[in-house]
Amino acid sequence: MSGEADRASNGDRETLVRLPARDPYLASRGFILLAGVILPALTLAFEAYTQASAESFFDPIPSLPHGLLIALVPLANAWVLVELAQPCVRASAALAWLQSVAMGIAAFYALLYLPLTPFAPFMALYFGIGLLPLAPLLSLLAAWRGRVLLKRRLSDQGSARLPAAWRGWVLAMLALIVIDLPFTLTRLGAQMAASAQPETRQAGLRWLRAVGNEEMLRHLCYARSGLSADPIGLLLILGDPVSPIEARKVYYQVTGQAFNDLPEPAIRGLRDWQRGFDRDIGGRVVGSRLTGVSLTASRIDGSVDAKASLTYLEWTMVLQNDTARQQEGRAQIALPPGAVVSRLTLWIDGEEREAAFGTRAQTRQAYEKVVRRRQDPVLVTTAGQDRVMLQLFPIPPNAGEMKVRLGITVPLLIRDGQPARLQLPAFRERNFDIGPKLFHSVWLEADSPLTGTGPLRPERVAETGYALRGEIDNEMLGSRTTWIDVPRNPLLRTVWSDDVGAGPGRVIVQRYQEQPVQPPRRLALVVDASGSLAPAAREIAAALARLPGALELGFFPATDIASTASGAMTAEQAAKALQGLEFAGGQNNLEALARAWDWAAAGSPAAVLWLHGPQPVLLGSVEPLLQYAERRPGRVRLYPFEVIPGPNRVLEALDLLPAVRPVYRNDGLQADLERLFARWTPGTTETLVHREQRASAGVVHDPATKTSGHLARLWAADQIGRLLEQGESGRQAATDLALRYHLVTPVSGAVVLETSQQYDEAGLRPVEKGSVPTIPEPEEWMLIATVLLLLAWLLLRRRQARPTRRA
Repeated sequence: MSGEADRASNGDRETLVRLPARDPYLASRGFILLAGVILPALTLAFEAYTQASAESFFDPIPSLPHGLLIALVPLANAWVLVELAQPCVRASAALAWLQSVAMGIAAFYALLYLPLTPFAPFMALYFGIGLLPLAPLLSLLAAWRGRVLLKRRLSDQGSARLPAAWRGWVLAMLALIVIDLPFTLTRLGAQMAASAQPETRQAGLRWLRAVGNEEMLRHLCYARSGLSADPIGLLLILGDPVSPIEARKVYYQVTGQAFNDLPEPAIRGLRDWQRGFDRDIGGRVVGSRLTGVSLTASRIDGSVDAKASLTYLEWTMVLQNDTARQQEGRAQIALPPGAVVSRLTLWIDGEEREAAFGTRAQTRQAYEKVVRRRQDPVLVTTAGQDRVMLQLFPIPPNAGEMKVRLGITVPLLIRDGQPARLQLPAFRERNFDIGPKLFHSVWLEADSPLTGTGPLRPERVAETGYALRGEIDNEMLGSRTTWIDVPRNPLLRTVWSDDVGAGPGRVIVQRYQEQPVQPPRRLALVVDASGSLAPAAREIAAALARLPGALELGFFPATDIASTASGAMTAEQAAKALQGLEFAGGQNNLEALARAWDWAAAGSPAAVLWLHGPQPVLLGSVEPLLQYAERRPGRVRLYPFEVIPGPNRVLEALDLLPAVRPVYRNDGLQADLERLFARWTPGTTETLVHREQRASAGVVHDPATKTSGHLARLWAADQIGRLLEQGESGRQAATDLALRYHLVTPVSGAVVLETSQQYDEAGLRPVEKGSVPTIPEPEEWMLIATVLLLLAWLLLRRRQARPTRRA
């Protein structure tokens, strides 16, 4: 209060009137209220609700404890204001500690936002979030001013002094370090695991497998801001941050899975600045899983030809984009064994557009060029043996859709004494979501009864047709446990078809032949010691007991842990060594494959049997494998055996290698291995399909044994494989054959463009609609059946009428 007074006259008396004094700390208290209480409270609530900073810079509230620590700042400043409003300020130890801790927290976040602080006013004007970088700094200044006022009031009262502020600052940093410990340990382990030093790298992997945070490690796989909200992590990223490419390798080595097996770690918020941003668009990898892009419809239609032991499938997919920008859908698809893509269709403005087939480089360049123009292309190329890569762009934003169809020509698996078997295609890697309520609708038709597993059930089509239909969830389709058995007439030994690629005068003849199996003399067994294969070790060891005794066996485990159990040994020794392996994370299989190939090549004919799980990244170079195969052609065959389904970058890199023969999965793990080992028993025979091109004049044209033009496509695929075995000398001939028969092979691809000008610029020509393979509609099947019945009736009438005419 001021001692000022005014004199007032009231008659003969003078009276002193005291006026209220102005509060000297009013402005300071107002600043503390606005900058230290209201602003941090509002920005905390705003960030918790919108995640604006998390989407654009870094996440200041990655967990609930972080939010509680930040909430201490407005709480402490509010308590200071309450004390300053009292006539007598109390020297509360709790208030002193809380206020100094709040200052430490505010100082830390002010340091994190320091690079953005100079731009905060402009960000407030144009982006609406400029107060976020300013809030920690302003609340720190408000807390400091409050502490000054408290000390001054206590000094005026002669009360005890406040404890030193540095103690609270230290406590604040310790609290931040403790709650950030899982993130900090993960970031530190990732730095070590990405090191070029083998010892440091192994120590980092062991660290992450023991105490790493999976979600934090998955965060590092996405190219967001490199800033960190943890104190030690802040120092780490200022040095040498782990890049997303390195993080993806580390993620596989720690978990044994691809980083995009799970969706991108969710960021809640109203803003959409980074959500849906695709850094892999137009590239050659599937890349990041996109939030907001999903498969909304899927159907697989097929026509089964039992007498030719082949099937033509059409897989139609619809992708939907719920983000605010155009997106690209990408997926790797595992084809049935020996299958080849023979048709590609894209719907543009409701109209079907057929693909053009060209060289691999030609179709890739055309696709990338159109992607840059933001127009409508779709591309299919091979991605290893029996796998293709599908890319389509642009899926329109805001619930826009894109529809595509793959036509696949499939040879059935011939099994001695049993029905032929068909396996359906399945996704192996994708950048879009598939909801739990989505089912793949399957409809297969044939002229003989079909038997399916799981939800597939038989039906009749007209009087002479048969069908198999059902709905399969994506997990069942991906596990490849769904198959279709097709009865085959063992007395039918030869079928033929017109050669759709060569034109009139040429036909393709297919014969079934019994031939002895040529088993390998040496077998190098490579076992992927990734954690996902641990449950399979017992079955693999049990199956080794059925290995033919004449085989010379070598065991080569793929592990990052030193093991002396490697090299030539008996089946019993290999089984014992296998059960003693330590399965962990994801392993580098390339070194073991190279050693196995080198060992096996000394005893031709030889084989490398590779039992593996997912291989989503390359942890080394494939050049040694390619060199062995090129310098010693025909000596070794590689048999990849997919124990756990997933992407396989190794097989992608070996796409042009003809010595790769993936093992068909037909049953359980042990049963499939025993079936393979039984096939290698000396004296074993098997039924093989032999296709050859002939002049039509030399073939008996029996209509009963004629089949579809897909027989010619399978013959062409066989020929392309043989030409590629010749190396560069046969590459051009293989390319010409692939383009003539419209097939996607290691030397060719298929692309759909939007306009004729784009095709002309790329030097491509789309396939004529009348020449593409199709599946007869149910009405067509009924019409065919009706025509056949009518012809049979007319033939019968004609035969009955002949004796009458003679009379």
